[in-house]
Amino acid sequence: MVKGIGVDLVDLSAFRGLCEGFGADTERPCAFVARTFTEAELAQARGRHDACQYLAGRYAAKEAVFKAVAPLTCDGFDLQDVETIDAPTGQPVVSMAGALAGVYAAAGVREILVSVTNESGFVEAIALAQ
Repeated sequence: MVKGIGVDLVDLSAFRGLCEGFGADTERPCAFVARTFTEAELAQARGRHDACQYLAGRYAAKEAVFKAVAPLTCDGFDLQDVETIDAPTGQPVVSMAGALAGVYAAAGVREILVSVTNESGFVEAIALAQ
């Protein structure tokens, strides 16, 4: 049963400004990147040809997940509580942590499916909570 759906679109050029040069050779991420992404997400980003584009997709996924479940919670939303990393087969897999994991469990959400795509300077993600 569908519990919620969310979508988010990120302007890649604007997002690059937020990343402040984060890339494969960056040891310390800028404040925005450090407070938004988990260590696993950063590790996968560092292994990408375009780390910032990868993170833009993860950011869009986090926002889409929030929109899918916003009606389920009145509490704040910590972006690091939503982790989206690639499975060995390449598709993004979402896992929840912190208070958000409890909200999902109480609402009967068993899984969140996410799809991320990019085209012409934009990155889009769709999340389906079921």
